[in-house]
Amino acid sequence: MNEILQNSEIYIFFSVWIFVVGLCIGSFLNVVVIRGLNGDSIVYPPSKCPTCGNKLRFWMNIPVLSYIFLRGKCGFCKSKISFQYPLVEFICGLFFYLIFYKFSYSVETVFYLIAFCLLLVMSITDIKEQIIFDCHAYILAFFGVLYNLINNGTNGLIFSLSGAISGFLIYEIIARTGYIFAKQRAFGEGDSYIALGIGAFFGWKYMIVSVILSVIVMAIFSIPVLFINSFKFGKKKTCYSLIFSILLILICLMVSKYNLITDFLPAILFTIFVMVTVLLCAKGILSDMNKLDENGNKSLCMLPFGPSMAISFLLIMFFQKEFSSFLIF
Repeated sequence: MNEILQNSEIYIFFSVWIFVVGLCIGSFLNVVVIRGLNGDSIVYPPSKCPTCGNKLRFWMNIPVLSYIFLRGKCGFCKSKISFQYPLVEFICGLFFYLIFYKFSYSVETVFYLIAFCLLLVMSITDIKEQIIFDCHAYILAFFGVLYNLINNGTNGLIFSLSGAISGFLIYEIIARTGYIFAKQRAFGEGDSYIALGIGAFFGWKYMIVSVILSVIVMAIFSIPVLFINSFKFGKKKTCYSLIFSILLILICLMVSKYNLITDFLPAILFTIFVMVTVLLCAKGILSDMNKLDENGNKSLCMLPFGPSMAISFLLIMFFQKEFSSFLIF
């Protein structure tokens, strides 16, 4: 932490200032998301109520506070305002503060704030419409390359480009395995472009860490819902695959914690067992994608993966030194 922040009064001032800036940026990101999905300009016209079309007055556009004062309703027609607006504003303000607190006055702060904004926008569009705009991912990759170029010159450029390429290829290979079992991608192309940006920032080694973290985050949030929905719509292969996957994770944790396998041959056999089990579970889930549920939906198992990737970026960003101790290559 910069020495100037050791002064409590200055620290409080900058903490409040960066939080407020984050709130304002969050308000703008809401505009980027909503108008981007609608195909409208983010510059013109000025903010207006989507229901009655009235131009919003300045006091109706104050981040978070306007939502509270207006009780979540339009000041003109009293139609309900989406909770997305104050939520995104608050999240943006909070992470602006956390990033500034972690990296203080540095190049990292500037680039990580930009990366966070881009990842937040991509996460929201992925959640709302399962859409990731390629231009946002390209911008993320550009700033990742620029960041490493500024920090380490030519070596940083090579590091960043190799990370971007490896990230994109890793996700494309995983995604295209879906054609083997379900005759469709395992996830959308947008995720591969997000990986392009993550790899550009952190390199190929942390790209692998990002994949693992993304899967873990995705599992934590999606497995309960996915299991219930799969059971409800009779997608038994997905149910069994999820159960076996959870058991496999527990087995791997026990083997690691208690050092149960020490010899080379048993370790190889256990690794093969894990890989085969993972492939069989993946096959079960992917094959269920081709089955239509009672509503005629085919892709019950395909959930937005972009937010999990964004969270993996944030985890690596905040705890990069801690994760480095786990890298064995």
